[in-house]
Amino acid sequence: MNLNGKFYKRRIDSNEYNINQRKCIEESIRVLEGLKKEPLMMLGKIQSGKTKTFIGTIALGFDNEYDLAVVLTKGTNALSQQTLSRMKNEFKGENVKIYDIMSIQKKLTPFELKQKMIIVVKKEKNNLARFKQFIESYPLKSNKKCMIIDDEADFASVGFEKKNEAFDIRRIAADINEIRGTLDECRFVQVTATPYSLYLQPETFELGTEIYPIKPAHTVLVPSGEGYIGGDYYFNHEENHLAKYLFEEVDQKEFDILKNSDRRVFKEEEVLTHKKISGIRKAVMNFIVGGTIRLLQNGGDEFDENNRYSLIIHTEIAKSCHTRQEDIISILVEKLRYLIENDKETLDKLILESLEDLNESINAYGFKSIDEETLKQEVYVAISERINISVVNSENEVKDMLDERGQLELRTPLNIFVGGQILDRGITISNLIGFVYGRRPQKMQQDTVLQHARMFGYRKQEDLAVTRLYTTKHLYNQMVKINEFDSALRKDFEEQKNTDGVIFIRKDSEGKVIPCSPNKIMLSKTHIVKEYGRTLPYGFTPKCKSKIKPIINKIDKIILKENPKHNIKSNFEVNKHTACELIDLIYETIELDDNYTVNKESMISLTDYLSKDGKVHLIVREGSTLRKNRLGDGRLEDSPASGVSDGALAKQFAINHPALILIKNTGETERGWSGSPFWWPVLVTPKNVKSTVYAADYMK
Repeated sequence: MNLNGKFYKRRIDSNEYNINQRKCIEESIRVLEGLKKEPLMMLGKIQSGKTKTFIGTIALGFDNEYDLAVVLTKGTNALSQQTLSRMKNEFKGENVKIYDIMSIQKKLTPFELKQKMIIVVKKEKNNLARFKQFIESYPLKSNKKCMIIDDEADFASVGFEKKNEAFDIRRIAADINEIRGTLDECRFVQVTATPYSLYLQPETFELGTEIYPIKPAHTVLVPSGEGYIGGDYYFNHEENHLAKYLFEEVDQKEFDILKNSDRRVFKEEEVLTHKKISGIRKAVMNFIVGGTIRLLQNGGDEFDENNRYSLIIHTEIAKSCHTRQEDIISILVEKLRYLIENDKETLDKLILESLEDLNESINAYGFKSIDEETLKQEVYVAISERINISVVNSENEVKDMLDERGQLELRTPLNIFVGGQILDRGITISNLIGFVYGRRPQKMQQDTVLQHARMFGYRKQEDLAVTRLYTTKHLYNQMVKINEFDSALRKDFEEQKNTDGVIFIRKDSEGKVIPCSPNKIMLSKTHIVKEYGRTLPYGFTPKCKSKIKPIINKIDKIILKENPKHNIKSNFEVNKHTACELIDLIYETIELDDNYTVNKESMISLTDYLSKDGKVHLIVREGSTLRKNRLGDGRLEDSPASGVSDGALAKQFAINHPALILIKNTGETERGWSGSPFWWPVLVTPKNVKSTVYAADYMK
């Protein structure tokens, strides 16, 4: 492999890539040479610099006999324009022809065709049809060594639908498949941060047509650079104690108000005082105050483009909802402007409330607070002059809103963006210090929810100190679960346990592996099985005492029968059938609050799967008085077993078969329960198991 060619060497000489990024780029080209039609996966993190790395891969490819790079982008004008601008900037002055397929010249000369070429193609039927015509019009099939970069590979590249009891490939996926088959010397690279649907694909398909492999044959990790902030920072409270400052709870009823214009519930003119809109009001005030604090920390120059900050409000996809949200925010800002001239006392109270809230994290991060009087004067100016509110929901509008880098332009020091699907993924928004998130997809998809997380990326500590995520407790808990899933998958790749793929336990109703599209991977149906991992229900309510007392007595008798010496603390071995029976009975005593916690079928089938030798180690504890919701942050309690004693004991026995911890809670009503004792199961995965993504109920 040539590492000293003009394209790659220039980037190395300019220290554009660190050593880990170089390893990723070089490994990618090396692996590609050993592949034919099988895909290579470049697995990165959201907003972590995946584009920069695959650009380096294109550059190294150009030095190693590749002539053509085709970049498939998400099917939006905004992202296509962002990608095109980025390519032109990155390869400026390098004799590389860069085209948008929809604006490419009709007749290219032989001279132009001799040059290295990058073509940006949206994953959209007209773009793909135009590219197929382009291939046919020029001698590209055999004369060009081609690299197809499928950016956001999970978005549209995988798609199957059921027709008359048989599966068929969908239009966009079929077009991409045809392009891969048309070019003789073609390598296929998938780039994504959410690869779940791709790993779920079978090795081969039998659909009556030739389908080239979609499941990755090899995975390389795209490293994150210094300063990257991802899911662990926001959602892993054990590793990041500062995460508790980032989350601000919003009642779901507020998001409903943002959706519906029912004046019987909320009148817009009451936006400054109405309790039902307090969370959104706090989000806007914290953003104004937080952005002003950052401007003052940076010297106070309002014309410095580095002093531009952003807030995203992403709660619905309907354009009518965006108009209503824009109206509410605009009225709120107008009301604040009115206070400057007519009631500064009320405005000062709002400013100081935000300052008090933000100072908790500012002090925790080790930064000095801003003088109150100085802050007030700057906030007055900010409210009067520095706030821009933009709706981002039309591709044509978004294209006009991009700067020369292809990012959403921050026109003023404080920019509020209201939008829907166009903000889902890909579009970069700088200096994001506030994110109001209320999207509730009908089916909580692992990849979709992750990609909504626009607050990931490269962040300064000073910005993080005033950053807030505003969402419901339910959505936040789901994001915590999603992050655990995502982190476990990546950890296995980092430890080289899954370089050739991921184990997914998933079958259809007849026990066959069938094609799967992204909307099949539902968070509610999917669980991560990892070394010493815990699987348990949380977010449930025990049934009334009269209904569950006989079942609780039956559970007690089974435990006593298995271990006659049973006391408040005991541990012993049972067969998996007994363990599953206990789990089944326990679930008969509780009502799950939603569809996203671990259900009975998942818990039982996981126990069955993990107990390869038919054994389960039971650890029994009584007398727990844990609350349903934790004091302080109000999050659902998800650790009924003591990590110091019970967890350590479970790890001692969970080597080749699982441990099942059964915690008997006293169930007092004042602690959020129903007034009856109940059993709470925690399944601990054995040490000797490969991390597995488990879908207990595969959706057809």
